[in-house]
Amino acid sequence: MKRITVFLVVLVVLLGAASWAYAVKLVVVGDAGHNLKPFDWYAQQFKEKFDVELEVIGVPFGELYEKEKMELIGQTGAYDVMIVYPKFLAEFAANGWLYPLDEFIAQLDPKMDDVTPGYRDFYCKYGGKIYALPYDGDILNLYYRKDLLENEEEKANFKAKYGYDLKVPETWEEFLDVAAFFTRKKGEKLAGQVLERDFYGTAYYGQKDQIFAWWGNIFASLGGVYFNEETMEPAINSEAGIKALEMMKTMHQYCPQDVLAYGYEELKDIFLEGDCFMVIQWPCVGKKGADPAQSKIVGKIGVSHVPGVRREDGTIYYRPLMPCGRVLAISAESRDPWKAYQVIRYLSVETSLDDVSTAETGLDPYRYSHFAHPEAYEMFTNVEDARIYLAGVQKNMEKGYPEMVLPGTVEYEETLGVEISRALSGEKTPKQALDDAAKMWSEILNRLGKENQKKMYQELVSGWRAAGLWE
Repeated sequence: MKRITVFLVVLVVLLGAASWAYAVKLVVVGDAGHNLKPFDWYAQQFKEKFDVELEVIGVPFGELYEKEKMELIGQTGAYDVMIVYPKFLAEFAANGWLYPLDEFIAQLDPKMDDVTPGYRDFYCKYGGKIYALPYDGDILNLYYRKDLLENEEEKANFKAKYGYDLKVPETWEEFLDVAAFFTRKKGEKLAGQVLERDFYGTAYYGQKDQIFAWWGNIFASLGGVYFNEETMEPAINSEAGIKALEMMKTMHQYCPQDVLAYGYEELKDIFLEGDCFMVIQWPCVGKKGADPAQSKIVGKIGVSHVPGVRREDGTIYYRPLMPCGRVLAISAESRDPWKAYQVIRYLSVETSLDDVSTAETGLDPYRYSHFAHPEAYEMFTNVEDARIYLAGVQKNMEKGYPEMVLPGTVEYEETLGVEISRALSGEKTPKQALDDAAKMWSEILNRLGKENQKKMYQELVSGWRAAGLWE
C-alpha cells in the first residue's frame, strides 16, 4: 500500500511537471510601473485558464516606441503581447507588424459595444481591421484644491483683486487668473497658514512626448485642427495655435521652474504632495488623490472639465485631449496569437473594472460599465465621491479631442513638442516655434506620402465627426 501511495505521488508530480512543461510562454512588453501590474496579478489565472506562462518586460514610458519598433523591424519575435499607445498603432499595423484580431473576435467576443466611441472606433483600428483591444481610457481632466477654493479669506481676496467670484475656472482666461492668484512664495500665507515652501498656481506635462496635449487643450478649444482637411497643409501654426501657445507661455509663469522636465510622475506628485492649486491630468490622478498612501490632500480634490473658450452665444466650447489611451496588441511574430488574444481579451473584459477602479494602477475607465459601478472605486470615502469623480471624467470624455492615429504620429507629436518647449523656454517666439514645427510636419508628410496621409486623415476626421468628437 505504501509503495502504491509513493507511486501515485510521483505520478502526480510528473504529470504536474509535464503540464508545466507544455505551458505556452508569452512575452509581454509595456511601459514599466503600475500599468503592468494586472499581468502579474492574474498570472495564475492565465496558467489555469489558458495554459499560458507570462514573462513581463517593463520599458520606461518615453522609450517604449523605440524599443518596440526596434524588435518589430528586426522581426525578432521578442514579444507576443504589447501595450501600445494608439499613436504607434497605425505605423505598426501598416508595416504588418501586428496581428489582426477580427478572426479571433468572431470566436470570442471582446464586448466592444460596451467601450466608449473614442477608444472603440479609433484607438484599436487601422485600415478597417481591429488590431488591438482597449486597456486604458485616457482623457485629460482638471483637478483642483476644493478646500482652498472654498476658503472665505481666499474668496474675499480674489473678488477684491479680479472683480468676480472665485470659482472652478471654466475658460482659459479664468484659469490664468486663478493660477496667478494662487501662486505664492515661501513665507507668504495660504488659507491663513504661512507657507514653508513655494506654492504654485498650476503645472503641466513638460516633456516632449506629451507636451503637445497640454497645449492642445487650448488649441482645440480655440477651434484648432491638426491639418486642413482639404489641402492637408499643417494647421498647427494657425491663429488658434499661436494664441494657445501664448496663453501657455503666460501659464508657465505660475509653474515650478523645472516644469519643462515634468512627466506624469512629477506632475502627479506636485499636486498630490500639496504644492500646487490645480493641474490638468489623466483620470488616475483622481483615484490616487483619494488614497492616503499616495496623497497628502485626501478629501480636498475637486474634478471638473478642462477649461474652454466662451462663444458668442455664451456656451463654453471645451475640447480636452485624449492622449495615450493604451491598447493591447499582438505581435505578428507571436508564438501563439490565439492564446495571446485570450490573455488580452481577459484583461480588456473580465478584469477591467477591477483594474481601472484601483489606485494601484494608472488605468482609467473606458467602458460604459466602468462608469456604472461607482461602488467599485473603494479608495473614495463614499460612493457619492466616487460618482462625482466618474461624472467629471465622463463629462470630459464626451467632449474629447482625439489623438491622431496615422503613420508618423509619433514623429509629428515629438517634433511639435520640441518646438513648444523652445517657445516656453524663451528660445523662440510662439509664432516662430509653430512655423518651424509646421515646416517639419510638411516634410514628414511628403516623406510618408501626402496623398495617402490625406486619405487616412480624411477618413479619421469623418469617423470622429460621426462619433460626435469633431465639428
